[in-house]
Amino acid sequence: MFDPSQLPAQWLLLQVKPRQEQRALANLECQGGQCYCPQVLSEKLVRGKRVQVQEALFPGYVFFYSNPTQDGLTYTTIHSSRGVSKIVRFGAHYAAIPQALVDHIKQRETQKQEATTHSSLPQKGDKVAILEGPFRGLQAIYQQAQGDKRSLLLIDLLNQQSKISLENNILKKQA
Repeated sequence: MFDPSQLPAQWLLLQVKPRQEQRALANLECQGGQCYCPQVLSEKLVRGKRVQVQEALFPGYVFFYSNPTQDGLTYTTIHSSRGVSKIVRFGAHYAAIPQALVDHIKQRETQKQEATTHSSLPQKGDKVAILEGPFRGLQAIYQQAQGDKRSLLLIDLLNQQSKISLENNILKKQA
């Protein structure tokens, strides 16, 4: 007969219901489980202004540390928690995530957050450098956001200022 308490302590991958990562985390942690949902800062356009918001790095998924002998949580309890859709598995085996991978993601998440807190979003009139593409190495003047991922810039081409639209991830604000 199957005895869940005999399973080893391991990180599991849980699929959660759409946009319910925080709800699943809260419910599992209230039951005594250890959860982890990697976050990333991203730029969004909210009411015409660019703001930075925290989002799940892997939308729809969270990591859960399962140790049935200590926390007493069974797979049925985990699966039936609010916000959880299912425990990811391959065939009859649950997808076990190595501790080293979780540690690496946590380390990278911390490094990325430290790097982005020092940078600021460009404002109208700021000089920006273009890092990639056909305009790589040129400087431009930031004008405005165009949706979530693009910006409108003024660039000097053939002694004439031209408006171009480029992706935000290839721009860097100049000091």
